[in-house]
Parts: sequence; structure tokens; C-alpha cells
Amino acid sequence: MTNQVISKLKDIPVFAEVPEEQLEWLVENSDVRSYDADEILFRPGDDIREVLIILEGSVRLQLKSGNKFADLGRLEKGDITGKIPFSRLQSPLAYLTVVEELLVVRTHERVFPEMANRYQLIEVFVHALSDRIRSYTTRQNQNEKLVALGKLSAGLSHELNNPASAMVSNAAALRSNLKAKPEKFKAIINLRLTNEQVDSINKIVFRKAGKGSTNNQPLMQRTALEDELADWMEDNSIENGFELAETFAEYCFTTEDFEHIKSISGDSLHVVLGWIEDVLTTEKMVEEIEDSARRISELVSAVKTYSHMDRGTDKEAVELRKMVKSTITMLNHKSKSKQVEISMNIPEQLPELCGYVGELNQVWTNLLDNAIDAVDEGGSIEISAKSTNDSIQLFFRDNGKGIPDDIKNRIFDPFFTTKDVGSGTGLGLDVVRKIIEKHDGTIDVSSKPGDTVFQLTFPI
Repeated sequence: MTNQVISKLKDIPVFAEVPEEQLEWLVENSDVRSYDADEILFRPGDDIREVLIILEGSVRLQLKSGNKFADLGRLEKGDITGKIPFSRLQSPLAYLTVVEELLVVRTHERVFPEMANRYQLIEVFVHALSDRIRSYTTRQNQNEKLVALGKLSAGLSHELNNPASAMVSNAAALRSNLKAKPEKFKAIINLRLTNEQVDSINKIVFRKAGKGSTNNQPLMQRTALEDELADWMEDNSIENGFELAETFAEYCFTTEDFEHIKSISGDSLHVVLGWIEDVLTTEKMVEEIEDSARRISELVSAVKTYSHMDRGTDKEAVELRKMVKSTITMLNHKSKSKQVEISMNIPEQLPELCGYVGELNQVWTNLLDNAIDAVDEGGSIEISAKSTNDSIQLFFRDNGKGIPDDIKNRIFDPFFTTKDVGSGTGLGLDVVRKIIEKHDGTIDVSSKPGDTVFQLTFPI
């Protein structure tokens, strides 16, 4: 049996150059086990004390999230799994289920110290450990990016949908409003006004329209103005005066304006006010369509800035204020859903920071996303910056619950996370630290309840 197992090990490329006496020692100090299809080798939380070498068959790796399983891939003949020598793995993160009848060599960790004296053999396991770390880190980094992309895409879709829907709605209302004009147009044409009278009325109308609607005026003030204008129109026998008053109030017309228009139009007051209200309604719809289009344009511009489109991958001068602003826009939906107030205090005239813009955007995104998660509903976040003689300092401050002292020194460790299972990979701050170090910078954190600050320092 030993010779058969050694022969199977030699068929595996990584063991082909290992001396036979070392393979013989391995087999003598291991168990050879077989498993049937659908047997579970390991479950998350199991205590792992052995390294497994697959001689025959295959194993499926699955990660459970809620009631669903996500396939992570397969282990085939020649793959090494379990507790590899020198690894810190204590329990698996995934389910390992047999797909095809399995034959494995299982070696307990108690013989690892003696194995270390067999150079060629231990070298195989060291390479296996290195490959596992590289593969797992790459997969988790990719997963972190995909999760972030999914969040940004969902938020961006929502942000774009609102102004797009507003444009469609206002365009339909504008079309409907223009179709209702013939009778009013006929009434205006039949008025016998002089050029001077028309010019005087136009001057009032387009002066008001040019200032735009003032929907930001206090509600009580606006309601009082509507009532005042409605009463005036009722006193002057204007039909539907209450309906017209809302539009006139939005453009800050006063009873003095109405008196002036009355002195010009005389008995045609009701026709003239009806025409003015139509002009203002049309103006308001066009104004809202223009505002929606501007918001869409700004969002597209933010995406272009954030994603670093149409630029190379070399280092370049970073417009810090512009980049951080685009990141705030990209996470706007998430911050609004928690009613989080984000303020930015970054001077326009900062010394130039030279770096990889795409990577630095990952830094801003991770820190801002974490800050939004950290604060309670209605919380606040401040992003500020300043320069010294030889550096630029950027601060991300939030008023969340803070970071406990017992984990503060671990938050930058790979795979460490305080979020629930499935909500984070623990790579966000590790990625942040590595990118900052790549730019010869540093990151420090100070935290107490109600005041957590991440300080980033970059050399000029």
C-alpha cells in the first residue's frame, strides 16, 4: 500500500522531485483515507489539525450566505488543503464537499516540526501555502471591488432615475400645457393693447421669470403670500384665483405688481393674468427640465472623474478637491438613506499631490463608506485637508460610536472586519493602507465615542 501511495504522489508534479525516502516518511506518518461522493470534509467552524493531499477525486468549495451557497471552485488531484505547515488557519471559511470518490493523504500537525527537517518535502508545502494566500487574497480583493461596484451602481442608478423621471414627467406636462393654449391665445390676440402696454407687462413678467421660482422660501411666508394674492384676485373678480395664486407666489408676485398690471390692462385684467400664469407655468416646467438635465450631467461628470476614464495609468497631479467631491457624489444615495450630512472643507489652492488617481479613489471610497456605516442615522461626516511645508494632510472625521481600544490596532490587518458575515471582507482598510504606503504616505487613526478621525499624510 505504501508503494502505491508513493507512486501516486510522484504522479503529482510538485512531488515529482521530492526524494523517495522523504515521501516514504510522509506516508508512514500519515493516514490514507477515502471518502464517498457528497461527504463533507470540513464545515465552517471545524477545528483543523491536518494537511490533506488529494490523490484521486475532487472537492467542491462553497461559501454559505444566508440560505444560499456560492461556489468558490474545486480542488482536484494534486491540490493541497487543510492546515498547511506554517499557516495560521484554525477553521475553514467554506464547506468542502466531496464531488467524486476521494482518496487523500492526511498528515497531522504534530509531525510538522519533524517534517521541517526534510527540505524538499517542506518546500512543497511552503509553495502551496504561498499559492493559497495569493489566490485567496486575489479573490477577496476582487470580491471587495465587486461589492463596492455593486453598491455604487445601485446608488448611481437611483440617483440617475430621479432626475430622469422628473424630466419625463415635466416634458409630458409641458406638452399637455401647450395643447391647452388655443382659447387663451385667441383671447390675447383680441386684446387691443398698445405696444407700450405690452412692453410694460412683458417687463414685469420676464423680470420675475428671470429670477426663477423661489421654492426655498419659508412655507408659512409662501402660504401667506398665496392667500393674499388669492384674496386680491377674488376681490377683482378673477376666476380660479386660488389656483393661479400658487404659481404667482412661487415667482414672488405681490399685490402691488397686480395693481400695476391692472392699471395697464384695465378690463382685460383676467385675460392678462391668465396669460402671465401660463408663461410662468411653462417657464417653471422648462426650469425643472433644465435642472434635471444638469443633475444628470453632473452625475455623469462625477462618474467620469471617479472612474478615471480616458486617462492613462501613470502617476499624475491629483485634483484632491475634485476627486473627493466625485466620491461623495458616488456615495450620495447611501448617505441620504441614513440622512448623513457630509461636509467638505478642502481649500482649492493646495500644493499638487502626485499619484495614481484610480487607486487613490479606492482610498476615499473605503474611508467614506466605512464612516457612513459607522455613524447613526442623522450623523455627520467632515472631510478636510491642509498643507504643511512638506506634506498634505487629509482628514476623515465622523461622529459615530468610535473604535474600541482593544481592536484599534487590528483594523488595518488583512481580513479583519467588525461587520456581519457577508457584509465585509476585511480588506478595505488593508487596501487603503497599502495604497497610501505605495504613495510614501501614512495613515493614523484616533477615536473616542462621537469623534473618530482618520488622518492621511502624503509628501508633497
